[in-house]
This record gives sequence, C-alpha cells and structure tokens, in this order.
Amino acid sequence: MIQFPRFMSAFVPPRPEPLPAPAGGGQPALQPAPRPQPFGSASTFDATPVPASNLHTERLGDGSANCLEKAVTLSRPGDSILLMRDASDGVGHALVRKPDGSVVDPNHPTVRYETLGQWQATHSRYSQPVPVPADRMRQVLSTPPGPQREALIQKLGLTGVADRQVADGERWVSPRKDDINTRASPSTQGTWIATLNRDDTMKVLGQNEDGSWLNVELENGTQAWVYAPLTQEANAPGLPPPAPPPREPSFPRWLANGTCPPEIEMHVWTHLPKESREQIIQTAREKAVAETWPMPEFDPNGPPPSSVSPLVWNHLPPEGKQQLFQQEWQAAVREQTSLIFNGVPEGGVVAEHPFLGVDSSLGDGQVGEWLENALREGSAAQYINLEKALGPGWRQVHYNLCGPLAVGGSLGMSPKEALTAFKDAGGTNAGILNGGGTTKATPLQKVYEARGWTTGYTSGAATMPAPEDMARMLEEGKALIALVNIDTDGADGMLRDMADSTKQVSHWVNVRAVEENGNGDWMVRVYNPFENREEVYSWSDFESSWAKNGGMVPGEKEGDPPVFKLNAGHGLLVATPPQDPPASP
Repeated sequence: MIQFPRFMSAFVPPRPEPLPAPAGGGQPALQPAPRPQPFGSASTFDATPVPASNLHTERLGDGSANCLEKAVTLSRPGDSILLMRDASDGVGHALVRKPDGSVVDPNHPTVRYETLGQWQATHSRYSQPVPVPADRMRQVLSTPPGPQREALIQKLGLTGVADRQVADGERWVSPRKDDINTRASPSTQGTWIATLNRDDTMKVLGQNEDGSWLNVELENGTQAWVYAPLTQEANAPGLPPPAPPPREPSFPRWLANGTCPPEIEMHVWTHLPKESREQIIQTAREKAVAETWPMPEFDPNGPPPSSVSPLVWNHLPPEGKQQLFQQEWQAAVREQTSLIFNGVPEGGVVAEHPFLGVDSSLGDGQVGEWLENALREGSAAQYINLEKALGPGWRQVHYNLCGPLAVGGSLGMSPKEALTAFKDAGGTNAGILNGGGTTKATPLQKVYEARGWTTGYTSGAATMPAPEDMARMLEEGKALIALVNIDTDGADGMLRDMADSTKQVSHWVNVRAVEENGNGDWMVRVYNPFENREEVYSWSDFESSWAKNGGMVPGEKEGDPPVFKLNAGHGLLVATPPQDPPASP
C-alpha cells in the first residue's frame, strides 16, 4: 500500500521497556548469560520440536507442524505437494506447486517462485521432486496413522512415495533490527537473557504452541526465547547471507493478461459475451488498484476536487460533497488502472485525475493559492510572488522554488505553508528565498529535520537505488525528493533526458510512488511543482532524466559570465518520519 505522510496513522507505539542492568550497574552485556531452566515436556512454555515425518507418520494439527503440514495447509484446490529429496541426508522438504507451475515454500509463504528451477537455484541440495495432488495428501494426513491410513495410501497409489522423509532442517534466524531482547520464557515478563543486534544469529530449537515465540540457541550456547515477528531467516554463522527471494508479481497473471479469473469455470467464461468478460476484468483491475491507493478520509471542510468549482462546492450539502469527492477518487483509480495495464506513454503523461488533487489543491495546476500567489496568471505554477505569499519585505519574483514546493508537496502542504516551513527551518533558508537562487539538498533537509524527521542525501550512479528499493522506502512512509532534468521549453516542464531537452533545467520533484505495472515493468509517479501536477513515467524515462542534470552557476572570477555545471546525477533526498521504536518483547 502506498502511504503518504498526511494519511499515516497518528498511532505512536509504546516505548521499549528498560533493560535490566547487571548487578553492580553498567550496561547489560551479552556474556555471560545464565542458561534458562530445561524445558520439560509438561511445561506451558515447552519448545515444540519439528521432527522429520512421512505419509505414514505425519499428523495434521498435532502441534508439531513441519514443512509437510505447512504445505498442506497452504495448498488450494488444484495444487500439488512436491516432496523434495535432500542430497546431504535424504531428509527432504515439501513445497506447494500451483497449477501455473509456480512454487511456494511453506517456510516463506508470502514469496512466489515462478518455477521450481527458480527455487532450486537457491536451494541446490534439493532434487528429485515427487508430486502428490494436494487433495490426496490432505486426505491421507487427515486419516489417523495405522491400518486405515495404510489402506488409503495403497488405494490412492501413493505407496512409492509414502516413505519419503521431509523436515524443515536446521533453521537460523537473526534480528530484524538492533536491540532485540531475548528472555528465559516466551513472554515479555520473562527474565531478560541478552540483547541482540542485526548481525547476531540464533539457531532455532523450537517454538511455543502458537509459533509467536522461538526457542533459540545464542552464539555463546545460551538457550533463550525471542519474539518471532522480530526475527528474519538467516544462514548459519560463517555462511553468506541468503539470496533475496524473487519479488512476487504485483498482480496475478490472469488479471494482467485479462484471462479467466480463478473463481469462474473456464467453460462458463468462454460462453460469456466479450463485453461481459471485459467488464469483469476491468472491475477486478480497478479493485486491485483501489487497494493500493486507498481513498483518503473525506473532509467536508476541505478544498474541492479539481473538477468542481469552489463556488459550487461551498453550496453543496456534506453528502453531496462526499459523493463528488468519491467520484473524483474513482476517476483517479480508473486512470491509474489504465496506466498499469495499458502502459505509460513514452515521455510520460500528466495525470488528469491526480490522487493528490482528491483532497487538496496539490496536483491541480494554477488554482487556489497557486493562482492567488502567482507571479502572473498563466506563468509556471512554481513562479510565485513571495510578497503575496509571505508578506511585505519579500522579493516579488522567484523562479526557483521547486525544492521547497516539492518538500511541501510530500508533506501535504499548500504553497504558502511550504514556503513558510522552508523559511522557518533556519540556516540560510530565508536568505535563499529572498536571494532568488536555486536550492541545494541541505536547506531542504532542514525542513524535514525541523519536524523530527531524519534525512540523508546521495548522488551518483553508484548510490542509485533500484526501483524495488524505492518502492520499499515509500511503503515504509519515507519521503523521496529527486533531482532531475526537466525541459521548460520543449516539454512544458516534463522530465526529459538532457540530450533531448530544448531548455535544460535541474529540478526537484517528489517521487510519490514506484510501482510495477501489469507486465512487471516499473513506473514512477512524481509530484512536479513546476506546473503543480502529478506526472507518471516509465522507469526508463524517469531514470534518464534523473541520471544527468545541471544548471547555470556563477563564473570562477568576479565578472565572469555564468557557466553550465553538470551535477553528479541520481541525486536523492530520503527523509524518514519520526517514530518511536516499537516495544522489544
């Protein structure tokens, strides 16, 4: 889900509990740590071992869920269970194979591998897959072990695979973040054992009944419990980190290709009129997009959508405003659906129904404050008369406000709010406004930092994040401000490769979303303050404008004419919102 700061929850997680200090004061230390009492089989906090099993012995729901039970639980009608053999010890692993040939590992159920070969590329010790229809496997494992099950195994023709052993094997985890507490029992009330960081590894010995806590062995041999959601899979110490799993497609194949939905029988689908099939696919696509772009909370006192004049808006009852508000959001969803499944035109496109414009004047061009404070009507939206916006004493003409306005856009601010925030952030910011010059990254960072955000700025191809990394940062609620090249003459301020620009201008934009389209290609949605609008580009078009940019700078000596200086390219300001660290169980 795309998250914008003004839509984010106001929930503040509790602060972590203080760590008990060792006797005599000082900071808690990892070693030596006391070994907890042995976990007896009758204990409420007994660690559940996960032994190897086969079709003769495995029981569903017996509290000892290994990969075979997990695979059966994950499977759906039409799936098959793949029993893999481990070349090292003969005890293999169970996978779920979907009808389209893709594979799911029950130890990582949210990851979809396109093929079995793709999974084996990172699990080379497993081979000799034997498929068993999932419904047959479920039928066998639901029958109590004994003569009745043995008869069923023979009846279903599974005698040849019934002896194949599977188990999860040795498992290691590491903390997802620093300062994770481990305890003597699976509870936040358990005695503190040690505090671990991201670089530490733990061998998993078992888990509590619901799997929320893992019984682990620390690197010094101490046994402890750790809260499972705060851990991630890791390799054994001394081995390289596990390869990242392939990214699961954003949309299922049937939706991307416009083919038969899984809930409709094929013979029914083929007999539907073409118009009905197209409507079903379109509705499903819009629903999928709407889940990614949730409708913001309606504010009857907020500004009108771009399609409604303020005069009409102010005379509507609240229910009428809400209806128009929802219609504007639905129009934005339909436009986004077309871009995702039909592709982004070469050179990018201006969003006719900007998501920003649903609940603010952002993205709507020269309207509202953008017109009230404009240098003149019809000029670029970012050409603002500061005397109108900030009051007497400020310069009237300023052409280089893209930085403050891009930052303000990321924070949901009107132009006046954005310029005021920039002015009040301290340092040289006020002087930059009154001087009329361009804005570098540091003054922009001050705006975020004044609000408690942490920031960083990088440039150069070596530091360029991949599109999936930028998508992840946005999902985490971070703000991204990119330094790109725009063409203010030949392309009306759109992002362009410098080589293709009539007038090259180095320019700040707010990256709003980085998403995969229906074909698995990346697309980028930006807020461009030059004309106060949302624009959507293919990744290649965005990257070409981001890779190289520059501007006019003063000459080396007094009296020398300005010269054009090339920037390093790929400039990116990343701002992380303030957040108290979550409690560490």
